[in-house]
Amino acid sequence: MKIDNSKYIFKGITLLICGVLFAFFPGVLSWIFYIIGGAIIIGSAVTVLGGLGSGDGGGLLPAGIGGVLIGLLVIYLPKIISSQMSIITGIILAVIAVTQIVKALSKELTKKMKILQLIFGIVLLVCSIFFIFNPFKGGSIIRIILGLVMIGFAAFNFYVAYVINERNGGVISNNNVVDVNGYEVHDDNDQKKLQ
Repeated sequence: MKIDNSKYIFKGITLLICGVLFAFFPGVLSWIFYIIGGAIIIGSAVTVLGGLGSGDGGGLLPAGIGGVLIGLLVIYLPKIISSQMSIITGIILAVIAVTQIVKALSKELTKKMKILQLIFGIVLLVCSIFFIFNPFKGGSIIRIILGLVMIGFAAFNFYVAYVINERNGGVISNNNVVDVNGYEVHDDNDQKKLQ
């Protein structure tokens, strides 16, 4: 039976992109938040103005004001994140670490993969405790370390996808079924190949 490895490849690519942006290009992330927040504010303003032009302006006004406030929060989010970077990083790593440890203890993995995933989870848990108690005062060191951890997690996902791909390549599947009378029954794909 073949195992689908596309989710590991997708997670690896996503984590790699986020890790590189987070560690080496933090301004890009801030601009993404500014653009999203600005788009929310503009959309909310258009909703309010469109509601004022029609007879239903009073009904759309609270939604528009709420949208503007959400947009301002999204714009201000990079400043909140940078001021509490260490605690946020620690909590995120703790959640990922616990997830990895639970997966390692509950999955039917090979012994090598189980040990590797368990070690990875324990290392992340130690890092999360380290970040929560924040021995650093500078947010840039933590940001770079978090980006590197994301890149490491992406590499781990790529490795899992590689192992799954190797296993899928080594599996020989036999789609033929032998019925109780001893006759071999071929599936439709085999019949097409025979003709």
